Order: sequence, then C-alpha cells, then structure tokens
Amino acid sequence: MPDIVFDIVGTCISYEKCIEAIAFKMGDRFKKSGIDPRLFFFFWLAGCERDYSYLSQCKHYQTFGDIFKYTFYRSLFFAGIKEPREYATDKDLEFIYGEWFKLEGRPELKEMFKRLRDYGFTIWCLTDASHDRVAGYFKRSGVDMPDENLISCDSIGVGKPEAAVYEFIANKIPSSGNDAFFAASHMWDSIAAKQGGFITAWSNVHEKEPCIEVFGSPDIIANGLVDMADKIIAKHKELTGK
Repeated sequence: MPDIVFDIVGTCISYEKCIEAIAFKMGDRFKKSGIDPRLFFFFWLAGCERDYSYLSQCKHYQTFGDIFKYTFYRSLFFAGIKEPREYATDKDLEFIYGEWFKLEGRPELKEMFKRLRDYGFTIWCLTDASHDRVAGYFKRSGVDMPDENLISCDSIGVGKPEAAVYEFIANKIPSSGNDAFFAASHMWDSIAAKQGGFITAWSNVHEKEPCIEVFGSPDIIANGLVDMADKIIAKHKELTGK
C-alpha cells in the first residue's frame, strides 16, 4: 500500500485565523502606520521560517511556536515601528498567539484526504509545528488523523528542510520508491523531500507561483488540494502500472 507524507500548516491548514486576529487587534494602529495585516503576517512568518531553519542548522533547535512568539516585536520594528513595545503590548501578542492555535483546515482538505484514502494511501503528517497544536487543528477541522501518524520535528530535534528530517520520515513509513509520496505547498519543502527520495507533489494553495527557476520542479504541480489528490493517484497508477 502506498504512503503519503503531508506538510501541514500552510498546506492542509490555512493561516487565515491568525491574519484575522492581527487585523482585529492591530488593525486601527496598522492603518495609521500604513501596515497591511496580511503582509505583516507573512513577513513575520517568513522570518520565523528562516530563524527556525538557521537555528536547527547551527545545532540550537528551538520550537517554531517559541520563535513565532518571541519575534513579534522585532517584526514590528522591521515593519517601520521605531518603538515596538510602546506601540503594542504583551496582551496584543497573547491574543494573536492564542489565535495561532485555532487555525482551520482548507476547504478542500476533507475531500483530498478522502480520495487518497479511498484509493489506498496511508496519510502521514510531518510538521515543524508542535504535535498538540497540529492535532488541535485537525480536531477543529473535523478531520481524522491517527495520533501515531502525526510526526513533529520537535520529537526529532531537527527542523525542515534538513536532510535528516526526510530521512527520519522515510525510515518510519513502511513504503519506499514508487509508493512513497510527499505533498506540500512550500516549494523548498517539496524539493528537499525530492532530494530525500520521495515522489513529490506541490499545490499552489499557499505560494501561488512555483518559481521553478529557483527550486526546480517537483513531480506534480497542482491547482488546489483536490487536484493534487487526483494527480497523485494518477501518478501512482502511472509508476506502478495499476
């Protein structure tokens, strides 16, 4: 039976709840300062992803949640706020950080998982987020995910996109070769997984543009999550002659 490993936050789970929280809590101040809440969030997130990866590479692994929380004021400074701790408060941060734990699945998530499971795929999760946070996302979204199939990088002590992460999950799942797939909406994740021996699928739900001139190409490029499921199934049939 084939296995597929999914990136979760950004791919299966939308960031919208956190963006809405920033707009609700900071919107009036941001409007006066000329800061767009969505742009601020993704700038903040990009800094977190960079620091998470860099800290892992220099053998000083930190959880993604801590990095996200403790870089809030720095991100405000980079956005043009000269005195971030006078501009915002810890209560603002606690509200936004609390909403970070309430993210929900993308609209096509349930149907994508159903199609893959009906075909015969076992679904695994590999996330930079904490195990409990991601388990909560699935629960809030009404999506079944066996606890033992949800793997957090926190349990490994190494972060994406280091090769050791993909080696770990490749050794954990029962399948290999043409039966081992990896799905993500981050091109850096897709390409790292491809280097780790997986057949890779990328969906445009997060980044929109694949930027293949930078990353090269995954095995599958899809428009949305259901299209990705259909193309993964078709690719497996092609590779295995089923």
